[in-house]
Amino acid sequence: MSLAKVSGGDFSRAFMNQVELGRSQPSTRVLRVIAGRLGTEVDYLLEGRLPNLDRELALERARVLMARGQARRALTALGEAVEASDWPIRTDARLCQAEVLRALGRAEQADAVLAEERKVIAAHRDSHRLDRLRALERGEAFSIGRGDPDTAMRVHLRLADRAMRAERDYDALEHYRAARVLLEAAVR
Repeated sequence: MSLAKVSGGDFSRAFMNQVELGRSQPSTRVLRVIAGRLGTEVDYLLEGRLPNLDRELALERARVLMARGQARRALTALGEAVEASDWPIRTDARLCQAEVLRALGRAEQADAVLAEERKVIAAHRDSHRLDRLRALERGEAFSIGRGDPDTAMRVHLRLADRAMRAERDYDALEHYRAARVLLEAAVR
């Protein structure tokens, strides 16, 4: 992207050039404008890393450990992911935390987490996460495909399409990725 496109009418190309060369320090407002035009976050511009990446990795690692029956390690792996402040990573981490707590025999703590997340999920009108929450409340494992990879792939594609129509790009990406992995596994 050219300096002219990034700067737009908000600041000069010369200023952008100085920022790019490290000779000028942009304000927080300017950083927000630049990040928005580049389609990234301010943290990425400052640190070179997306802030939620660590949390998402922790969550996925914990989910894999839970699926393998390693609840204690899953709880440790979750780490700070349960303290995230943004949707949907915090809710996903908290649902995983509740699942882990149940597996460790700490149902009362799990119920408290689920009660809190029920309100958040309802506010976002997220039927997929509500289904996951209900399964956890019943003490059941949550599976969208009931063991059939083809059914699971179709469900992920349907959820991805629904998320796209609702302009929930993050959710759509998550479901398209899951569908792709299932498709690739079926080919092998």
